[in-house]
Amino acid sequence: MKTTNLYSVFFLLLLTFSSGLLFSCGGTDQKEATESNETDSVSIETKKIVETVNPSEEYQTFVSALDTTKISSSKQAAEKFQELYASATPEQADEGFLIFDKLYTSLAYNLDEQHYKNGEQSGQYDKYDQIAGIYNGYNDGKDASPEIMAYHKELASHGFGIGMVEGSTFILQNRDFLKEYFYDKISEPLQKYLVQKNKEAKEMFASDGGLIISPTRLAERIIWAENFIKENPDFYSELMDELKGSKKIYLTYLLEGMDNTPLFDYQTKEITQDFQEAYQTVTSSYSDTETATIIKPYYEAIKNKNTKKQEELIAKYQAEGKIYKNEY
Repeated sequence: MKTTNLYSVFFLLLLTFSSGLLFSCGGTDQKEATESNETDSVSIETKKIVETVNPSEEYQTFVSALDTTKISSSKQAAEKFQELYASATPEQADEGFLIFDKLYTSLAYNLDEQHYKNGEQSGQYDKYDQIAGIYNGYNDGKDASPEIMAYHKELASHGFGIGMVEGSTFILQNRDFLKEYFYDKISEPLQKYLVQKNKEAKEMFASDGGLIISPTRLAERIIWAENFIKENPDFYSELMDELKGSKKIYLTYLLEGMDNTPLFDYQTKEITQDFQEAYQTVTSSYSDTETATIIKPYYEAIKNKNTKKQEELIAKYQAEGKIYKNEY
């Protein structure tokens, strides 16, 4: 189909050029101007055809052929994205990113499996501790051996890193990688989403049964998600589902706390200062949000020591699908 279009354009150009020759001796300046305008119009149409070709089918074929167990596949796919989507629209580039993201997710899973097996075989689970957390800013790797630092650099150059939870290291996505290859091509909403998810991944939020960030920061994540969903109702379903899921998890912990970050002090049975500050921030600074309408009556019940009302509200929010039931 592409060849036919190009031959048709070529034929039109040739016809226009021939007409110019045939009438050059007896034609007027107006005729020449008309023919010139027609030629320019055809050129513009040709340019539009070239620029609006959607490369996603070709990109999908390329990505599908890559090995999801090899770390090099991420960079190959990212570089191919830049090549194929150089003149694409933001919407087309978004399609390309979603294709890449599925590969990126599969790679992270498979590389983590390899990482675990290598640690199990060597019996040296702790040899990566010195670089775990470089991505999150919890370690600078200055005490790591050259061999381990080389491993870290290889991972980082392909969009991955080493994390650690409860003493065990694992492979994670170093989403700084996405800035270089995708941010300047994709749509503004998708870029905002990726920037936020990268920020959250670096901060993390919980480990070992407790919050790593403050309840107020957790609340701000919920507010951000709520606003983004409201502003982008037609956002890509696979990413929207993930965003709504994380928002639901965050709200669950904001309302119920965690084992090692309890909502109520174990000794005094009073709401902790950190959660109190979070609730006050939501109800005062974000009073016009849905999150505030959820927090406000619950906070009032807590202040009034109305345990029954608290339990009723939690059951109500669970039934409405706003929070998870028995999440931890």
